[in-house]
Amino acid sequence: MTNIVKADIEKIASAPLSWHKLQGKTVLVTGATGFIGSFIIHSLMKKWEAEGLDVKILALVRNADRVRSVYGEYEKKGRLSFIVQDVCVPLPTEQKADFVIHCASNAAPKEYSLYPVETMKTNFYGTLNLLDYAKAVDAESFLYVSTIEIYGTTHGIDKIDEDTYGEIDAMKVRSCYPLSKKGSENLCVSYADEYGLNVKIGRLSYIFGPGMKAGDSKIVAVFPKCIADGENIVMKSKGEQLRSYTYITDAITGLLTVLLDGENGNAYNIASKLCITTIAGIAHTLVESYPQKGLKVIFDLPTEAEAKGFSLIENAVLSSEKLEKLGWEPKTDLVTGLKNVVEEQLELKL
Repeated sequence: MTNIVKADIEKIASAPLSWHKLQGKTVLVTGATGFIGSFIIHSLMKKWEAEGLDVKILALVRNADRVRSVYGEYEKKGRLSFIVQDVCVPLPTEQKADFVIHCASNAAPKEYSLYPVETMKTNFYGTLNLLDYAKAVDAESFLYVSTIEIYGTTHGIDKIDEDTYGEIDAMKVRSCYPLSKKGSENLCVSYADEYGLNVKIGRLSYIFGPGMKAGDSKIVAVFPKCIADGENIVMKSKGEQLRSYTYITDAITGLLTVLLDGENGNAYNIASKLCITTIAGIAHTLVESYPQKGLKVIFDLPTEAEAKGFSLIENAVLSSEKLEKLGWEPKTDLVTGLKNVVEEQLELKL
């Protein structure tokens, strides 16, 4: 773990959240080694280490050895245990959790067009199995981690709130991701309505920060790596779409706020008003932040595979007013966040 990630985890653990609701509880986290899931687990464990919050983690994983290499110390201390299986398989209920945070999803845009069937199965069947588990163990709260992409194309709406409905073309293979996430949301509210399950949904904007996986194909990972490697940023489109981005620490505090204080059966946008920009804006911000490197932003035509993986969304600026009413507010601006990603890349080179 890099020093920048450690500092971010400490920020999350010190945030003024309703931590007391987790006292003496067990939290099941899927996607435990992913970007979002790993930050959630490390932040909860930091809260235990620093302030004695009596919380335990139950991690749903496919590879126990891989997870032990990351969280082994917590397992030895009796704070973390595993369910080893694929999320698409129904979960055993012998190990009970009080809270469920469902993060597991294929989050690599290139793979949406390469493996659309697998993407949809993971999103829909995985959510179905987790909801069945939460119902069986009578979980106190279920948080579904959703995405800005469920809004589709909104045709010029300046700010998208939770009641906005856009268009998603079901005949486009790339739509496998937003449609399966949208269907999973409906599954969540259906379980809330039919079975009384306490379900909340956090709709994440485009999330970035240190800790993103090596090889991540999203531009918020690729462009900072170019700066760290001393390479020009190559744009595969004009990148003029205006979008909401959110730094990882603000995303995690947002998700935890929804889990602990959100209303049953409700969805909440999680988007930072400090990080609204275009793809081109990200590229130029990075280049201008490191003038000593003498790098440029250049344009090149995308390959067919790259073009198929592009999001079909146009402008996508989310309103987080509903979440802000619960007391959440973003703390990290775009320039600071992007610099943190670059600095982590430089730290990894040492």
